[in-house]
Amino acid sequence: MIARTDFEGDPNVGAFAVVTDRFVLTSPNMSEKSLDTLERVFNIPFVQSTVATMDAVGLVTAANSNGIVLPYTIEDEELETIKRESEVRVDWIDSKMTAMGNIILVNDNGAICHPDFDSIAIRKIEDTLDVETIKGTVARLVTVGASTIATNRGAIAHPLAADEEIEVIADVLKVHVEVGTVNRGSPYTSLGVLANSDGMIAGSETTGVELAHISQVLGFV
Repeated sequence: MIARTDFEGDPNVGAFAVVTDRFVLTSPNMSEKSLDTLERVFNIPFVQSTVATMDAVGLVTAANSNGIVLPYTIEDEELETIKRESEVRVDWIDSKMTAMGNIILVNDNGAICHPDFDSIAIRKIEDTLDVETIKGTVARLVTVGASTIATNRGAIAHPLAADEEIEVIADVLKVHVEVGTVNRGSPYTSLGVLANSDGMIAGSETTGVELAHISQVLGFV
């Protein structure tokens, strides 16, 4: 199923949730309308918690069907809630970088992370998400997570991504990759799109041409 909407008046829907093939992680403070849309499109179990007291859980959380990676700023009560409700591996990364959703690009096949992560952090990412993890960039940007929306069926990368970067994404995540935009030209596709193998929500500013392209690459048409 495909929907085009905003959450709490914001077309950057990817900031408000993390979607995998197994669960949706979102804040319990989301409006009933937003929660209804998430449930209707994805129809999989919800994990509801703030992360580091933030409702914008998509910015600070990276996840796949195997696990959830959180920032060190996660509160104990939040961590326990997410562990209890998700039934997957959950861990936090001891790093001054906290926007895990923006700096880790991951699906169920592999992950690409911010180049400044040390070997200990990368090992913890690999152990938690159960995938090989390498350092990389997209469009020469270290915000690899924000710059690419990826599922287990395809990925849309920043329009200025280099051919070599696209090849790395395709090789690591094992999906077809094309460049594109969302929300009338935004290159930060994962901020404007929530998707898994079975459903997709695009931000309300996304044009028909953008929506058609994203839908095709992610395997919905």
